Amino acid sequence: MSWFREGIIANPSAFVLSLPGLGKSTLIRKMLMGGVAQGHIPIIAGDIKGEYVGFTQQVGGQVITIGHGEGKINPLDVGALGRVIPLLESSKEHLEKTGNGDLIERAKEQVHGRQVTMVATLVGLGRGAPIADWEAMLVSVTLRELSADSRFSWEHPPILTDLIEILEEGSTNLRKKARARTDEAWQERIDDLVLSLNALLDGATGQIFAGQTTDPIQVDSTAVCIDVSAVDRGDSSMKAAVMMACWSSAFGAIEASHMLADAGLGDQKYFSVTLDEMWQVLSSAPDMVGQVDSLTRLNRTSATALHMITHTFKDLESLPTEEDRKKAMGFIERAGMVVCGGLPNSELDILSSRLEFSPAEASMITSWSKGAHLRRSRTFGARSSPPGRGRFMIKPSKDGSAGVPVQVVLTPTEITDRLHDTNQRFDTYFSDGES
Repeated sequence: MSWFREGIIANPSAFVLSLPGLGKSTLIRKMLMGGVAQGHIPIIAGDIKGEYVGFTQQVGGQVITIGHGEGKINPLDVGALGRVIPLLESSKEHLEKTGNGDLIERAKEQVHGRQVTMVATLVGLGRGAPIADWEAMLVSVTLRELSADSRFSWEHPPILTDLIEILEEGSTNLRKKARARTDEAWQERIDDLVLSLNALLDGATGQIFAGQTTDPIQVDSTAVCIDVSAVDRGDSSMKAAVMMACWSSAFGAIEASHMLADAGLGDQKYFSVTLDEMWQVLSSAPDMVGQVDSLTRLNRTSATALHMITHTFKDLESLPTEEDRKKAMGFIERAGMVVCGGLPNSELDILSSRLEFSPAEASMITSWSKGAHLRRSRTFGARSSPPGRGRFMIKPSKDGSAGVPVQVVLTPTEITDRLHDTNQRFDTYFSDGES
């Protein structure tokens, strides 16, 4: 964000490439810490490995845990955007005076659109095929009926069982929209949809989507981490569903903050979104590449910095469709800066088609990909580290300008609190080797 403000880069985004174990996540956490010090709000919308939980707790942020036996997500939750609507309504007179009278209706429609999209996406992921257009229409009409029901409010939104109940009853308006002239025709029309919705309550995703959201995002948090490390990594459809729900919540919170600023009811806030283990994020859902693609084009207009982190180009080349692969390659071209850690020659050859490296830069980056020297810690003391750990080359320009080589240095506090130590589960094993 600082480099963007100074005009060094044209877009507040970074694409980070490096082999595993060389400190990519550590680099980003330190960047996020600096952002928090400036009042920016980092959002990690789906921390797959739980690597940002400690950082978020250190800065007094909000950690939301999602998974079997952990927290739940209500697909019909109105999110942070819905929860600011009462505040907007209480300031209706002020909004009209300042020419922002349409903000309330705009917020309501955005919430409704997010609810429909969320349900349609989850049903589509469960089926492995897109939801029918008329089924999405029935979901939309049903949600409008629920919004008019006095049992629900912005603080207490409906849940999936309420949606299913209204569909089962089938109001006159719903049946008219569905062109169902008899009870039998109506039941036939909704059978597949209701079955798919029931599967969300207790199917591959367990009961993650059954009930109210356990821990809604707080827009005034110093940082937000949605920890999904408890989600079964082997279940791709479940992971995709949870990731999509996390993203919807995160961007709803950003929109809510901007809407309050537009209404003069809050300060303009600046955010950063981090996509670590990006290869898992992009492959988690059919439309995820498109979602990230739109973010890389619009992050400036939403006052949001973007960090995209992956291991190698092969991660992007392994995406299922040619269209997805082309979009993913575009992320690098649009990134304000590209940050390279240790990479092998094969990766640098591919990257050179998009960035210009001097021979000295290329030699430096490939030297960082070498493994640690073969030596025993019991003989030489501390365990040996790869030569490239913590070393990165920042390329802020695509025109061949010189890169900036940097060394990540941990402060005593970071070392003492083990903020960046991802090997803690090996403590006993390592100590056994030293005894």
